[in-house]
Amino acid sequence: MISFEERWPGTFTVQDYAEPLVQQLSRYADHSDAAGERERAEALREEADRLTERHLDLFATASVARTRAMEHAAAGRFHEALAGLSAAHQAFESSGDRVQAAQTLIQQGNVLEWLCDYDRSLAVLDTAESLVAEDLGDGPPSGARIALAFGKEVLNIVRGKHGTGGMGGMEALALRRVHVEILQGRARVNRRLGNYDEARRLFDESRSFVELLVGPGIDFHVAAIALAQGELEEADRLLSTIAPAFEKRGLLRPRRAAVRQLQADLLLAQDRPAEALARADDGLADQERYPDLDLAWKLQWRRARALSALGRAQESLDAYEAAADAADTLRLAPLGYVLDTKFLQDKLPMFEQAIDEAVGQHDAVRAVHFMELVKARALAAVLGNPRLPGDIGNGLEARFDAVCVELDALSFKLDNGSAAAADLTRRQQLLRTRTELLEEIRVQDPRWRAVTVPARVGVQSHAGRSVLVLHRRGRRIVSVAIGPDRTVMGELTCTEETDAALLEYAANLRKSSPDWFLSDLSGELGVTLTDLVPDAVAAAAVAAETLVVVPHGILHLLPWAALHLGERRLFEHTAVGVLPNLSALTLLDGDLGRPRSVALLGDPDYADLHTYQDLPQAGAEIEDVAGLYDGDLVAPPVTRAAADQGALVALLQEPDVAGSVLHVVSHGDLDADDPLSSGLVLTGSRLDAAEVMQLRCAYPEVVLSACSTGWRPQASRGLELAGDDALGLTASFLEAGARSLLASIPQAKDDVTRRFMVEWHRQRRAGATPLHATRHVQLELFAADPAAIWSWAGITAYGCR
Repeated sequence: MISFEERWPGTFTVQDYAEPLVQQLSRYADHSDAAGERERAEALREEADRLTERHLDLFATASVARTRAMEHAAAGRFHEALAGLSAAHQAFESSGDRVQAAQTLIQQGNVLEWLCDYDRSLAVLDTAESLVAEDLGDGPPSGARIALAFGKEVLNIVRGKHGTGGMGGMEALALRRVHVEILQGRARVNRRLGNYDEARRLFDESRSFVELLVGPGIDFHVAAIALAQGELEEADRLLSTIAPAFEKRGLLRPRRAAVRQLQADLLLAQDRPAEALARADDGLADQERYPDLDLAWKLQWRRARALSALGRAQESLDAYEAAADAADTLRLAPLGYVLDTKFLQDKLPMFEQAIDEAVGQHDAVRAVHFMELVKARALAAVLGNPRLPGDIGNGLEARFDAVCVELDALSFKLDNGSAAAADLTRRQQLLRTRTELLEEIRVQDPRWRAVTVPARVGVQSHAGRSVLVLHRRGRRIVSVAIGPDRTVMGELTCTEETDAALLEYAANLRKSSPDWFLSDLSGELGVTLTDLVPDAVAAAAVAAETLVVVPHGILHLLPWAALHLGERRLFEHTAVGVLPNLSALTLLDGDLGRPRSVALLGDPDYADLHTYQDLPQAGAEIEDVAGLYDGDLVAPPVTRAAADQGALVALLQEPDVAGSVLHVVSHGDLDADDPLSSGLVLTGSRLDAAEVMQLRCAYPEVVLSACSTGWRPQASRGLELAGDDALGLTASFLEAGARSLLASIPQAKDDVTRRFMVEWHRQRRAGATPLHATRHVQLELFAADPAAIWSWAGITAYGCR
């Protein structure tokens, strides 16, 4: 056709021939996949992609992009799937094809379902239905109506006519398919949410069409519902009926392993672990020919549970490791804290059982491995793949900046008392919009398209340092101390009194007028290190000159260095640093050396604000620190009216600041409902955690001399952060590029904070590492006035050295 077109221009339209060829190549690839011929399938898809790029228009290209996006989703490459579906939807919508736009939204809903964001999946399905509501006004096209439309098309072709004068066969079939897929999507989500009666009703409504096309797929889901409701006989009957259809060659064959998973669940519920193991093994045998990462971790989990029930503990632990690693492979890169958290929720029980199995087998290395995999991958991923400014195109960053500017203006109105009710409503709308934009920026980020495996977690000893890794579940804390010479693991169930003290301490941090003395958790509430970890673990933790603590959950908020260990505080034993997760240790590690210069900004002008007063010690703190650097300043100190958001962003973008420290003195604002809105209050503006995430910080060290800058949440907007997500200013500065931070978890007393920070800089200029500089200040202040430890106990060093 290309040759003919070159010879007789205008005679042929190459796309008319290329498009059906692309469709057939894609179908051929699907059949090859179903037959387990993966290399042939990939080659066919590559050929189809080449034809698409060369010869198809925007609409046809969108159809191919949508198909590829779902292939990416099935392979666990959710970034590419969501980005591809978004682009395809825009193309269909701009072309005015409501049915195809709705079909694309349905597939977006499917991906969100796989990511366990069920509420949003339902919302997307509702949007899809609204697009075709007019077309479905008389109900979905019946089989007879679809057949009639196809018959008319054939008759008109025979007569040499074009069109049917109404809805064509393909259009009618596509509309019927959209209707049924919306029903099925809602049914699956309701099943996941435990709304079993509604799920059964929706599955039954779609049964006739589904069974006509693919056979007994509906009863697979009904069997899963019966299992969840404990109706074991009904589940057994349904599985026995449908299983033979999944054995035959065809579209159901690649899903046989899913049936094996349900059969294993049934057998485990019937206390028949040997048979459950056989079913799980049989399902896993299909992985080589029909790979499915989501099924892989589920089958390995069933295998681990069966082996444990059979008393084969070591094999069970091996299976848990395989399950955990398979689940982690699906978390190649961050998708934003909402999706990251929801995606982990159904996997969390497996990780917790794996931790329990490792503890039972006294396998500290694998216990740490599982404990680390529970944590969200966002921070480790971005530290391993730092983003350059301008990586994200298509206007997302500009839209994000515009939202932030409006939010800053509204925050200023709130702080000076001029905000009206409409301003509060608008602020909540903008916060939701900003969260959505941040997620979209994550999804569109080109870094993740080159990632093929998740960042690995290394469990290793570090010369001169101990690492204390913790995992908290209710009152039970599993802890592992990794020392230079040995590793010690233990578990401890906190007393009710200790647990109540931890909750009281955490609640106090969020009060606008806190009890200052509670900042000393050990001195005021009596919680010591050995109330949280066994004696042997505590002893191993302080065996080296430096201790890096990797907490979990509420434990991130503790003043670790100030906890009692015996008759002494922890900082009297060793220098203490804190990290959000173990992966960060390797990624942030390295000798920072003596700082060569400092960038100073602070003492903002709060004259127009009712909420904040000027800081009496801020100006003096900046002068004191500047004096320690003998003129080695990145720029003249930025203070008072000039100390605004623009000035801080400009400092962050200064070239050639490697080996320098950024020091900010201001009020800090804690937003417990939206942690990414916690930030630094500056002159007439603020810089919050969400904005810092989008910047690049070239300073290896950052000092935040402000209240609550080290605080982080366990929940956000009612969503429990199951993945222990690192949200807040500390994590945002680390993500932006800093390797070491000094910040205060509770509110800070400005006179004591000034003394602490100035002395810390003195020690750093003298050659002490960041953690040892922190320890020196702690020892000095404690020696001067032991009773005043509450005033600085929460100042925490985040880093490795």
